[in-house]
Amino acid sequence: MIKNRIIQGDCIEVMKNFPSNSIDLIITDPPYGDNIGYGWNNKKIKNNETPLINCLALIEMYRLLKRNSSLYIFTNWKHYPFLTEFILRYTKLKIRHLIVWKKHNFGLGWAFRHQYELILVLEKGNPKYTLTDFSDVQSCSHINHNKTNHPHEKPVDLLEKIIKHSSKEGDLILDPFCGSGSTCKASNNLNRKWIGIELDKKWCKINKKGG
Repeated sequence: MIKNRIIQGDCIEVMKNFPSNSIDLIITDPPYGDNIGYGWNNKKIKNNETPLINCLALIEMYRLLKRNSSLYIFTNWKHYPFLTEFILRYTKLKIRHLIVWKKHNFGLGWAFRHQYELILVLEKGNPKYTLTDFSDVQSCSHINHNKTNHPHEKPVDLLEKIIKHSSKEGDLILDPFCGSGSTCKASNNLNRKWIGIELDKKWCKINKKGG
């Protein structure tokens, strides 16, 4: 299994080639399946036609996770009910908690502006957590979205805090929908091994250049 590399391809098919119980932590932000463009620039992402895509990937993620390990998956208020229902009905993952990521900026919207996202904490077995000050409301760096960056880019400092809370140095971290590669960068910063998977060749090329 190649480490410290972003693999271009369909994450479900790629993950099938990985051995069971080989990953210490998964952090990922899959397409929500709302089939829309994001932001002023109406940016699109691949495989965003149906929420079933990221739900089905959870089956492989569970297989790859080591016993007593965690999975953090980003979602939003619209997709959250469907996602949790799928997890409870069709996976062996346990829902441990829900984190609210409060953003410093207001997003687009009419009447109600967007300022938060949700992160589901899922468990295989009974993981141990290291930080004593990890709040379930997190406020981290602002992402300045423009024409060139990924519409779902996540702040590295938020991901670093999650990584510190749920892993140790040398652990292997997977992001099956790695997009701009923020999880990979955060893992590298903290001396963790990592694997990213991304369907869109555009973002794989940008990540290789360090963008």
